[in-house]
Formats: sequence, C-alpha cells, structure tokens
Amino acid sequence: MPARPALQPGERVLVSTRAHGARLTRPFLVLLLTVFVLSTAQRALELRWRPVAEPWTTVHAGVELTLLVAAAWVVLRSCLRPLLRWWRTRYVLTTRHLVLLRPGGARRTVSLPLHQLRRVSVERRRSPALGRRDGRVVADFGPLGGLRLEHAPEAQRLAGLIRRAAEDLWAAGDGSRGGAPGLPTTRVDRDAVVAPRPGPSVAPRRAWSRRAVHQEEE
Repeated sequence: MPARPALQPGERVLVSTRAHGARLTRPFLVLLLTVFVLSTAQRALELRWRPVAEPWTTVHAGVELTLLVAAAWVVLRSCLRPLLRWWRTRYVLTTRHLVLLRPGGARRTVSLPLHQLRRVSVERRRSPALGRRDGRVVADFGPLGGLRLEHAPEAQRLAGLIRRAAEDLWAAGDGSRGGAPGLPTTRVDRDAVVAPRPGPSVAPRRAWSRRAVHQEEE
C-alpha cells in the first residue's frame, strides 16, 4: 500500500500521519489478559491434573495444545490484526484533498476534495485526556459525505491545518478540480460517514448515528 495518494500536477502533501498509538490500547490489554489466562490455565492444569497413564496423558497433551491454539487465535485476531491495520492506515492532507489510506488498495481509499469542505471540528473525548492531544477529527464535506478520523494525533492542530488548506484553496480560486487520478468515486465506508444536511424540507436525523457511520474495526 502506498504511503501517499496519487497527486494531481501541482498538488503537494502537507501532512501524512497515522492514528495515535492510543488506538492500540485495547489490543495491548487483550494481549496481557490472554497471556495471564493462558499461564494460569497451564499452571492449574499441571497442579490439578498430571496423568501418568494412557489414554489420559494424550488427553492432557491435547488440552494443552488446545489452550495454545486458542491463545494464538485470540492474539492473531485481536492483537496482530489491529496492529497491522493501524500501521497501514494513514491520514493524508494535501493542498487539494483530505485522504484516508487503508489496507486494501485504491478501492478502499477515501479521497475528498477540500473545496467541498463545509466544516471541520474535533469531537470531545469521553475518557479523560491524561495529557494526550489526540482526538476525533470530523470533516464535513456536505453532499459528498465526510471523514471521521479516530485518534488523530495533535487533533486540534490537524483540524486547523485542514481548515487552512481549504481556505488557501478557496483564496487561490483552485477549487474546480476534484478527485485524484486513479482513485474511485468516494463512497461511504468504515471511517467515512454520511454528513447529515437537515433542512426545512428534510426530516432531521441524529448526526453520526449508528446507521450513518461505519467505523473502522478496532
């Protein structure tokens, strides 16, 4: 997976980063819990049940193997997969687009033109900040949808850079060309969200509701 999207002539990358390491908190805790449970189960198995005759020695070995396989499956699914997804997902801001690069190639890349930006904000975290500066950056692109960047590092600064890049694009009058070459039409998927635009003739719906948002798996 490329670390940067395809660029138009004259387009430059301003920021290329990945989610804050805090996103790996849950996989790390799962890893610690798995190691603890595995070691406890193995220790209890050795103390409580130590057969010396067949077929129970074979059954004992089978139980130990089952514990190891189960622990390996949990680590692979709940620790290694999120780690690889975190490593291969990047938030890219160019002079013309806000891009979400994810594993899976161009078909899973979300690229939205900055000249369509309506607003960008940082949502308040539910948990204590504890000195961290990461946060959830929400960029509303009107009818095109939007992006919700989870655990964006230096969230306030990133939101400011997105806003400033859009303002520079508007000031330069270079907002008529959108869509990086080689990328598919943007569609709502995982971190991409539908940006609700309630009006007098449209029944309002709850912003960023469960039906409207598809978050990236933890």
